[in-house]
Amino acid sequence: MRSWRVSASLLLGTALLAQPTASERLDRLLKDLLIIDTHVDTAGYVVDEGYQMTEEHHYYEADIPRLRRGHAGAIFFGIYVAHDLPEETWVTRTLELIDGLRAEVRRNANALEMASTAEDIVRIHRAGKVAALLGLEGGQLINDSLLVLRDYYRLGVRYMTLTHFKTNDWADSSTDQSVHNGLSQYGRDVVREMNRLGMMVDISHVSDKTFYDAVETSRAPVIASHSSIRSLCNIPRNMSDEMLHTLAHAGGVVFINFNAAYLDEKAASQFARLHAARDREIADMLAVNRSNPRRWELKRAIQQRYKAQLPPVDMSALLRHIDHAVKTIGADHVGIGSDFDGVSGMVPIGVDDVSRYRMLVKGLIDMGYSDADIRKIMGENLLRVMRANEALAKEMAGK
Repeated sequence: MRSWRVSASLLLGTALLAQPTASERLDRLLKDLLIIDTHVDTAGYVVDEGYQMTEEHHYYEADIPRLRRGHAGAIFFGIYVAHDLPEETWVTRTLELIDGLRAEVRRNANALEMASTAEDIVRIHRAGKVAALLGLEGGQLINDSLLVLRDYYRLGVRYMTLTHFKTNDWADSSTDQSVHNGLSQYGRDVVREMNRLGMMVDISHVSDKTFYDAVETSRAPVIASHSSIRSLCNIPRNMSDEMLHTLAHAGGVVFINFNAAYLDEKAASQFARLHAARDREIADMLAVNRSNPRRWELKRAIQQRYKAQLPPVDMSALLRHIDHAVKTIGADHVGIGSDFDGVSGMVPIGVDDVSRYRMLVKGLIDMGYSDADIRKIMGENLLRVMRANEALAKEMAGK
């Protein structure tokens, strides 16, 4: 009996010694983990400021050295056009941003490569590079033309956010007046054409009714490319638990936004009081500094001054949103869509830029998440939805 107990103790001790530490597990997981961020807004800086991604910067949140340190596998670069630009310039500006981003990828072909399909993402990641993809932020940018939508797809756009902060001619935004009671009939035609192309339907920014209309209309799973959880931070831009259930039932994924004002209600309340004054100050500064080469530096200084007035928000808030979503709808329906370079530096302490994806993985490990679920959250869920959209497009093309 004693020898049996000794043997059992030895086996238990050996098993315990064989268990990797959290640090060892993190390093092992990162060796082949495919990390996909579905929303990073760097393209405007590349075009307007000559921002070079090959250099490591102390400002903004994305460049190649930091992408490498963060073990990034694929980035969807958001193509965003300011609403205050004349409408007749929106398509031209969109094309400039697409061209500028694609040119920057070509200049850094040793580190970046454009991807068009889920399999492209996997192949590029295995080659040790970061896959670059395009997401169009705001349906107004198609200029109410399915022809323009098709051309954007040919140029590499693989999802379109149906609205941005303003309601457009065919879909209501969550942060503007309702005009169409969700999607208009033409808006439903846009969704159907996106299905035909294989372009993912993105419901971040849309009104609740637009969300339900989009899920009802789309034959492929839809995504929320950069939205957080309303039950933890009650703002219209976030998703209710009911919406999460509807999204998951249709096979979709919510990609959690890192914006501190979307993660924490105190930060959201303070930002609501401050952002109009901040935006006016930036607009006034740019108006009198049109030819000043330091104008972008001055803009960043204004943004940082206002950010400093927000209550501190750290990575634990982001992890709470991810964890709530997983507990509500399961790990198959949650991912990350940081909104880096699109939130005026208002990112949580601890996940300050793309180099910190690894710390988010560590946080999930510390919370008890399995390797399999971490792989889903950090990238595999996006691949699944993208493949489903691609498969539907092939099916529709065969009819």
